Amino acid sequence: MKRKINFKYSDDHLKRVLKHVLPYDLAVFYPALNEEKKKRLVNILDIKKLADMFNELNQHDQLDVLDDLSKTRKKDLFKSLEIDELKAFIEELDEEQQETIIAELPAVKAKTIRLLLTYDEDLAASIMTTDFITVSMHETIKEVTNKLVTQSKDHDYIDTIFVVDNDKKLIGVVDLKQLIIARGSDHLEDIMMDPDHSVYEDDPIEKAIQTVRDYDRNVIPVLDRNDHVIGIVTADDIYDEIIESSEFDYQKMALLQGHMSDSTALKRSSQRLPWLMIAVVLNLLIASFLSMFEATLAEVAAIVLFQPLILGMAGNIGTQALAVTILGLHLEEIDNRQMPKKYVLKEVIVGLFNSLALGLSSFVVVFAFLFLIPIGQQSAFDMGMVVFLAVFASMFISAIMGVLIPLTLDRLDIDPATASGPIITTINDLVALLIYFGIATLAFML
Repeated sequence: MKRKINFKYSDDHLKRVLKHVLPYDLAVFYPALNEEKKKRLVNILDIKKLADMFNELNQHDQLDVLDDLSKTRKKDLFKSLEIDELKAFIEELDEEQQETIIAELPAVKAKTIRLLLTYDEDLAASIMTTDFITVSMHETIKEVTNKLVTQSKDHDYIDTIFVVDNDKKLIGVVDLKQLIIARGSDHLEDIMMDPDHSVYEDDPIEKAIQTVRDYDRNVIPVLDRNDHVIGIVTADDIYDEIIESSEFDYQKMALLQGHMSDSTALKRSSQRLPWLMIAVVLNLLIASFLSMFEATLAEVAAIVLFQPLILGMAGNIGTQALAVTILGLHLEEIDNRQMPKKYVLKEVIVGLFNSLALGLSSFVVVFAFLFLIPIGQQSAFDMGMVVFLAVFASMFISAIMGVLIPLTLDRLDIDPATASGPIITTINDLVALLIYFGIATLAFML
C-alpha cells in the first residue's frame, strides 16, 4: 500500500485521506493496526467503503470490525452488504453467532439469509443472490424504464431484467442496453429474448459454472421447479466459486485441509504432520523392500547414480496424468457414469509415447556418461539398457495409475483429489524402485 495513514491527524483530515485509499488496501492495512486505531478507522470510514473493506477481510478480522461498531452503524453495514456477501460471512459462523447476526438484520433480509443457508453448498442456489429485477410481460417499455429508475436499489442487478407472466413464471429476459435504446412505441416482447440459459435451485454448482462458461453469460437465473425466478448467479459469483474450489482442491491434493493463511505455525504443523508421518512409514516400507536388493546394490555401484532419474520421471508423468484427470472430472469433461474408454485409451497412448521417448533419451544420457566416466564392472550399454527399461516401465505404469486411480475413486463417490499428495507420491516411488532394482538384478545378478 503506497499511501501511508497517519492517525495523528484529525478525523476530518483522515476522512479526506481515506477517500483515495482502495478497500483492498485498507483490508491489508487493517490487521496490523492496534485496537485503538482499528476502532477509529472503522468508525470514520464511509459505510460503502467499510462494506467493501469488510468483504476483503478474513473472518477473525470481520468479527473485530463488528465488535468496534455501534448498533446503528452495524445495521448500516449489514444494509450495505449484498445478500450473497452477507450470506458468505454468516455461513462460516457457528449457530449461536449466526442467530445473533441474523437477529440484527431487517426482517426481509433475515428471511432471505435463512433460506439461502438451507441450501447445500454443492447446489447452484447456495451461491445465488436475490438482488434482481422482474417485470410483467404486460408492462410497456416506458413503465419498465420508470420502474428501474424509481424502484431499483443500489445492490440490484439491472444489466439483465427478467420478464414473468401472470403466474410469475419466467418467460424472457431483457438486456439493459436493449431497453435503453428501445423506442417508446416498442413492446417489451419485441426486445425480449428467450430464457434459454438457466439452472434450477437443486442443480449442482458445476452446472451453473458450465452454463456461464459455455454460453458466455454475465448472469443466469435460478428457478424453482415451478419456473419462478428465486435468484440469480452472476459471472462474478462463478469466478469466486472457481477460485475457492481450486484452492480447496489444491489443499486436498496436498492433504492440507483446513489451511488458513492466518493459522499459527503450530496449527499448520499439526495439519501437515500426520500425512508426512504416514509417508515416513511408507518410505520405511520401501527401505525394507530395497533390503532384498542388498547384493545388487553392493555389486552394481552405478545403480545408485540413476535412482533419482527413475523416481523423478515416474513421479512427474504420474502427477501430470493425475492432475489432467482430476481437472477433467471437476469440469465434467469426462463422463464417468460409464468407464470413459476413449479418454483412458488416449491417456495410455500419451503415456506410452512419453515413456518411450524419455526412456530412449535416458539410455543415451546414461550410455554417454558411463562411456566417458566408467563406474563399476558393468558396460555402459548394459547399464543404459537397464535404465531405459526401468524409465519406460515405471513411467508407463505411473501414467496409467494417474488416470485409473481418480476415475475409480470417482465411481466409488470418493473425492478424486485425495488421490494425490505425499501418499500417492510414495506409492509411485515404491513401484518405480521395485521395477528399477528388479531389472538390474535380473540383468547383472542372474
